[in-house]
Amino acid sequence: MKQQKKLSRKRIYRLILLALIPLLLGLGIGGYYSVVSDLPPAESISFFAPPISTKVYGDEGELIYQFFIERRELASLDRVPAYLTDGFISIEDKRFYSHWGVDILRFFKSLLINIVNMRIVQGGSTITMQLARNIFLTMEQTVMRKLKEIALAIRIERAFTKDEILEMYLNQINFGQGHYGVATAAEYYFGKDISELNLTECALLVAIPKSQERYSPYKNPELAMQRRNLVLKKMLENNVISAEDYAQAINEPLGVVELRKMERAGKYFLEEIRRYLELKYGPEFLYRSGANIYTTMNTRMQTIAEEVVEEHLVRLEENQKLPYPKAEFDTITFSDTVTAIPYLQAAFVLLDYRTGEVKAMIGGRNFAQSQFNRATQARRQAGSAFKIFVFTAAVDNGFTPTDIVLDLPIVLEVPGMDSIYRPSNYDRKFLGPITVKNALKHSRNLVAIRLIRSIGPELVVKYAHDLGVASPLLPVVSLALGSCGVTLVEMVSAVGTIGNLGESIEPIMIRKITDKDGTLIEINNPVPQRRISPQTSYVMTELMKSVLAGGTGYHVRDYYDGAAAGKTGTTNNYSDAWFIGYTPKYACGVWVGYDNNARMFKHATGGFISAPIWGDFMARIDTLQDAEFVKPRRGLVQCRICTETGLVAREHCPNVIEEYYVDGTQPSDSCETHIFRERFEYQDDFERIDESSIEGY
Repeated sequence: MKQQKKLSRKRIYRLILLALIPLLLGLGIGGYYSVVSDLPPAESISFFAPPISTKVYGDEGELIYQFFIERRELASLDRVPAYLTDGFISIEDKRFYSHWGVDILRFFKSLLINIVNMRIVQGGSTITMQLARNIFLTMEQTVMRKLKEIALAIRIERAFTKDEILEMYLNQINFGQGHYGVATAAEYYFGKDISELNLTECALLVAIPKSQERYSPYKNPELAMQRRNLVLKKMLENNVISAEDYAQAINEPLGVVELRKMERAGKYFLEEIRRYLELKYGPEFLYRSGANIYTTMNTRMQTIAEEVVEEHLVRLEENQKLPYPKAEFDTITFSDTVTAIPYLQAAFVLLDYRTGEVKAMIGGRNFAQSQFNRATQARRQAGSAFKIFVFTAAVDNGFTPTDIVLDLPIVLEVPGMDSIYRPSNYDRKFLGPITVKNALKHSRNLVAIRLIRSIGPELVVKYAHDLGVASPLLPVVSLALGSCGVTLVEMVSAVGTIGNLGESIEPIMIRKITDKDGTLIEINNPVPQRRISPQTSYVMTELMKSVLAGGTGYHVRDYYDGAAAGKTGTTNNYSDAWFIGYTPKYACGVWVGYDNNARMFKHATGGFISAPIWGDFMARIDTLQDAEFVKPRRGLVQCRICTETGLVAREHCPNVIEEYYVDGTQPSDSCETHIFRERFEYQDDFERIDESSIEGY
């Protein structure tokens, strides 16, 4: 009876076991698929592109900035020192080359230690498991994540060689402060190429990823030293270094380079680059592609420009006792909604007009407080600086430097409105008949008004657009005095066209773009476009040279002695101060004013504020101050002119200058004003000779 009961019990157990097998099998299969269902195939790692920083270079090929989510430079395994690979294997996964993705012994040992301590004390992840986690998984500490990590590691081991896995791992490690991969870490911590690291440097890099903040050699050097020496000990135990190497290495200093927070030059310039790249190629390209951006920025000139602008504006704030000096706001963080910074602002652009390359750009005095670029985005009234286009159009349409124009009052009816327009000169005076050259030299408003009425506002608009101004312009008489808003970069481009003998070259800030492998993506070689004749351009250069020679821009000569031409600009309420000028190589513009168009102070003119900044900057960068403007080979005529009449000078004209004319426009008549003086002096001579002839009689 007992025997029968025993047999029936066994039968029941057997039946239960038979019933449980498919259930357990189903649960196992279901669990397996739940783990691997959303895992990518291992082969997808070969298509995985880790974020690589986009590098930005200056015009001399030096690295000046990087755009990145993760600052990373990829390094092939053959560039990595053996000390570094051996160090990571010794501390992270000493059986790396023998397991199949999971180190079973280490895994269960770590599991047991963690159970005993009731917390995670030791990790059991292999290098392959860490790679799987870093690329495809999260850092959450759950059983499901660990199972996914194991499954993916096994897939990776089946698809790649050990060396391929190790190389991917070394390029994926986080070393803190946004630096990823061993090559980036080597440059950041030691200022070296990865291939140049020694034993102790390699050991420190191995030590940091365990906890980037805790073992930072800058924040916690003692803890970093302890962790580094532990790595060295593991390397000794793993027989990858000798006892002598170990004994020497543990006494070595950390050897990291000094951590310097360098103030980056050209923030507004770089922001223009960022906007362009993100708009044209998208954020993925900008922050993850590893592209190389070769810009036109000259870091030396950019740094000098920032120094000069700030020096002059600080001095201006102190001397004029301006109500809101910048120093009072340096520690303040403005909201993104603030559109007008209270202190005095400035903009600056330097252009090599022969190539179109922008060499320096300043869009404001503090990029952290305001990213608004006043050189490219702010349209401000140019004041008298706009006369450049009025006089260029006049010269190109028959006017000459010595033509006489009237600096006298004028009253105009405003079309379509029951009002009148009564322009005046800055000094409220009238000089009467005056030459075209002297009118520009002394920035006579009433002459500019008469010229634009003579040639037509529509023609002036055309010339401004042809020379480089893209902003919309109204064809009105007041345009001669700069009533329409323009940007600084447009004005600089326009005078660059004149300096380049009438050939316009579109300003560029990027020479070329390549991908991470060096394949060309974009290249910028702007083609010159003929806008005005070389002869008209040279005559305008001669006119604008006079602005610096005793004209409204004479303060330039307090600093700079080289060949230069330019024009000042001041608005009626002293809210904008401009100087736009050029040398035989560069076109440069300076604007100063308040964001809210407030009045700066009485007599805040372009000649007083902006011209000295321009001259000081040019004096600091120009090493060839003896250079001269290029003159057209033909089509110009030089004449000796009487300054009083503007006609060809005679022998006895008291004040004579050499003046250039477009061939065919030079005066043909000689000065008659001083002919009587000539005759009178001849008569004196005749009488004196006649008297001497009768002496002795």
